[in-house]
Amino acid sequence: MIRFITVIAILVCSLSLFGWNSTYLTYTLTGNSKWKVTQDAYVVSEVLFADYDLYYPEDIFIKDGKMYIADSGNARIVVFDLETREIETIGDFSLWMPTGVFVSDRFIYVADPGTSEVVVFDKKGKEISRIGRPKNILFGEYGNFIPRKLVVDKRGNLYIVSEGSSEGIIQLDINGEFLGYFGANRVWIGFLDKFIDLFYTEEQKSVFLSRIPKPFTNIAIDDRGLIYTLTQNENGNAIKKHNTLGNNILSKSKSNQMVDEPNFTDITITGDGRILALTETGLIYEYDPEGNLIFSFGGRAISTERFGLFSVASGIACDEEGKIYVLDKERGLVHVFNPTEYTNILHEALNLYINGKYLESKETWQKVMTYDGYLRIAHYGLGKAYFQSGEFEKAAVHFKEAYAKAEYSDAYWELRNAFIQKHMGLFLLVFVIVFFLFTVLSRMRSKKSNAFRISIKSRLVRDVLYVKNMLRHPLDTFYYLKSGDHGSVLSATILYLIFFIVVLLDYFGRSFIFNLNVSDRSVAFVLLTTSGITVLWVFSNWLLSSINDGMGTLKDVYIFTSYSFAPYILFQPLVIMLTYILTYNEEFLVDFISFINIGWSFVMLFTGVKEVHDYDIKGTVKNFLLTLGWIFVMILVISIVYMLWDQLIDTVYSIIQEVLYRAR
Repeated sequence: MIRFITVIAILVCSLSLFGWNSTYLTYTLTGNSKWKVTQDAYVVSEVLFADYDLYYPEDIFIKDGKMYIADSGNARIVVFDLETREIETIGDFSLWMPTGVFVSDRFIYVADPGTSEVVVFDKKGKEISRIGRPKNILFGEYGNFIPRKLVVDKRGNLYIVSEGSSEGIIQLDINGEFLGYFGANRVWIGFLDKFIDLFYTEEQKSVFLSRIPKPFTNIAIDDRGLIYTLTQNENGNAIKKHNTLGNNILSKSKSNQMVDEPNFTDITITGDGRILALTETGLIYEYDPEGNLIFSFGGRAISTERFGLFSVASGIACDEEGKIYVLDKERGLVHVFNPTEYTNILHEALNLYINGKYLESKETWQKVMTYDGYLRIAHYGLGKAYFQSGEFEKAAVHFKEAYAKAEYSDAYWELRNAFIQKHMGLFLLVFVIVFFLFTVLSRMRSKKSNAFRISIKSRLVRDVLYVKNMLRHPLDTFYYLKSGDHGSVLSATILYLIFFIVVLLDYFGRSFIFNLNVSDRSVAFVLLTTSGITVLWVFSNWLLSSINDGMGTLKDVYIFTSYSFAPYILFQPLVIMLTYILTYNEEFLVDFISFINIGWSFVMLFTGVKEVHDYDIKGTVKNFLLTLGWIFVMILVISIVYMLWDQLIDTVYSIIQEVLYRAR
């Protein structure tokens, strides 16, 4: 009995240590950007202010062991000592609706949109000054000054997020003088917007087009004085890290955008530069200083109140020990998250990596891998460590797991260089032998050409191999295809199959460095898209040529189109093989040769239209453009039908039901 009780006690203690209070899951990203449940990153240790009447608190800030809360509904700042647990209040009779609070070494700054002022207190809670709307003529007569959030740098300059201000962050000096706007968002103008510009008047553009930059919704500052901002509904660019010029230095390419949420509500920066962002629904995203996602955890309490889940989250802060404090606006609570051992080890490895101590971080990253072997950032850190130590093969393995193409390419370059140097003599010997054999065979063939000519009796095989003639004699080839001397429906069908195989290899068969990032596309999708466009081309070109006195039949169009793909069919496989030899720095060769192959095929297609339909240049251009235009229209119609398919089915079903009902 005693042993049984002891075992139960051990189990209870173990559950409390390993996340008994964890009512949520922690997620991370694998190398191929797939979400995965990982070890608990944080566990809730306590919930504060359960017996205190916080009313719609909007912001939270931690400084020197004290927590400052903008208790908006009660029009005050609540100061909570994290060590003594004593509570004080500031601004009870001078604030109207505080929504932002920032604490420097000397002062407490409060953004109060109720009075449209920034109110400054000393550390004892005595009001020092009020900073209102700037009177500088550069600020503008109609500029918005409704402070909601703010930060202050070490020089005393204020950076203010004003409600509805699309010009950017309002920057004031220590005396409240306007210094200018900082880091405004940009307006993205797409192809449709540029197209509309050609036809709309300025008045119509002002009515139908909204080209006002999105306003910032929150702001933070790190120990180095760099400004961070949040913008809601800004996919892939919601978080910005601004340099001194206001430019975003977290900017990523489209293929490597930050993982974010459209409803971020607050942001804070830890002492070691990690970024913590909070959504209104209670999700907490943790990033490294470069904007790479580490964890995502938390969430919304839907039916019951549970630790670590929120009704409406509004603020986040972090203390020197790495604890995270999250403010629940609706319930007036602060949830305290403690980092687990797993997280502490990861942070240690990350700090070593950030400081450039790649070799020193290797052992720590290996400890992290014992907790989660799929963590992208751990593979990346290990790859850097192995690369630094000259273990390029291991570095390449981890860079590939982290999906870090550029770094993988660097490791592969080192491996390729070592391989070439080791086998240089063998390469030279093979080159000399091949060159000698090629020279001898060329001379023998020139003397006895008939002896080396292979006779192919199968008409089908000859027709398929006839595709090579397209490269040297395209005009003659199209002539003989149309006359029926060469080519057939069956040979054309075989060429189409080969073409589709090459397309699939081009999409899915390239090396890791040059793959096209099409993990969201299936073989069936690529095959259906390619074959669909090809079918649309054949029928559209035939129909339009029939209307415009073209001489080619449907069979002619079907055959010449397949032979027009000759450059792509014959040379693109060489490009695919090159991707396994070249590195990222030689990417231009792959792109250039691919462009040549595709462009050459289009030239062949254009020539085929001219020769088969017996058009002049003007007629060929007209037919070619009309065919492409008709294909675009058909794709547009098919897309609309596809999007409205459910409504169409419901409509048809309703009509049938109505007919059956009336037939009774």
